[in-house]
Amino acid sequence: MLQSSVKFITQRLTTTNATSTTTNILFTSSSIRSKHSKTQIKRIFQNNPAAIRVATRNQTLPKAITSHPPPLTIQPFFQPNILPNGWSAPPVEQDVLQKRNELPFRIQRTGNKPNDAIGFLPVYSSTRIGGSKRTTIIKKVLGDKELFLNELRAVLGIGVHDLDSIRVRACGSTIEVKGNRVRDVKMWLAGLGF
Repeated sequence: MLQSSVKFITQRLTTTNATSTTTNILFTSSSIRSKHSKTQIKRIFQNNPAAIRVATRNQTLPKAITSHPPPLTIQPFFQPNILPNGWSAPPVEQDVLQKRNELPFRIQRTGNKPNDAIGFLPVYSSTRIGGSKRTTIIKKVLGDKELFLNELRAVLGIGVHDLDSIRVRACGSTIEVKGNRVRDVKMWLAGLGF
């Protein structure tokens, strides 16, 4: 049985007829508990294309939707060859290594490989909440993290005010990006010579 809370609204209507009598009419209305939670209502109505069209027309869209990505300041200077398993050979040319070492941030490759093999770029995909939440995890980020985040936003096309799409984990050297963007991030990092 559906629980409901009933509110009685008394509305006094004054009707005047030929005999000038006053009658009281009692109206009842019941408000039934909503079947959607606040989160569901927000998801249904705020992300609704019609609501977005109206907000665009009224110029009331949030900054996270309307913000543009920052410009890319560090252009890739190496043409990587990424294998199907995700591995790419690091550069061996001295000019590329010198440019890489001048960058204000670094990415360490994975270690402890047999026969002193060169490791992978530490970029992983993660699936949680029954497969409905996919994220990209970038580990072993060293150096200027603010510049790294701005460059990452520029490469992935994420707006400056969109604070939900990229977050730095508590350890500080791990960055999490919404969506499966592993291929894009690996191409960018390999293009910078990491």
